[in-house]
Amino acid sequence: MKWIVLEENPMPDNYIAIMAADSQRVTTLEKKPCSVFTSCEKAMQRARELRDLYKVKSIRLFQQEGLSTLV
Repeated sequence: MKWIVLEENPMPDNYIAIMAADSQRVTTLEKKPCSVFTSCEKAMQRARELRDLYKVKSIRLFQQEGLSTLV
């Protein structure tokens, strides 16, 4: 399992996106500006940095099953 943090400007969504992905999906998502991590903790750390940089309030975690949660 890989954890992908999208590095692009989060506006107008107003959250930083983290996506849990298997290796097949990682290839598709890597076409966008992103960082790939092997642990959720490291991905969360990067998402917090981006949240501060872009001055947004939320981080949203997207699971493979299609569920998402605000963190």
